[in-house]
Amino acid sequence: MDRYAFAIYCDPEIRSEKVKALHALQYALTLKKKGDEVLLYFDGLGTRGPLDSRLKPLVEEAISLGIVYGACGYCASPPHVGVEESLKQLKINLVGNEHDHKDLTTLSELGYQVIMV
Repeated sequence: MDRYAFAIYCDPEIRSEKVKALHALQYALTLKKKGDEVLLYFDGLGTRGPLDSRLKPLVEEAISLGIVYGACGYCASPPHVGVEESLKQLKINLVGNEHDHKDLTTLSELGYQVIMV
């Protein structure tokens, strides 16, 4: 069994970026269903992804499978992207906060291959 962590930075307001996020979500779900360990992390403008109408069903499926690690609390906070409250409503864990931007080294240290999209 392999371990993958997808860090999604894609801005869903840009069509080509939304397509990248869509494929990353589909790939992550497929890997999970095949038995691999998978985590999803939304960072930067990618924190908008879970709220996008096209991506939301896949994000909800990922939440139900327990593979959403969280979203960057720093990037999601009001001074930045401003989606913090909406992500909380989806029950997505915020990692860090407005004053504390976390990096992804923790995931690699836990043995996950980090794939940045």
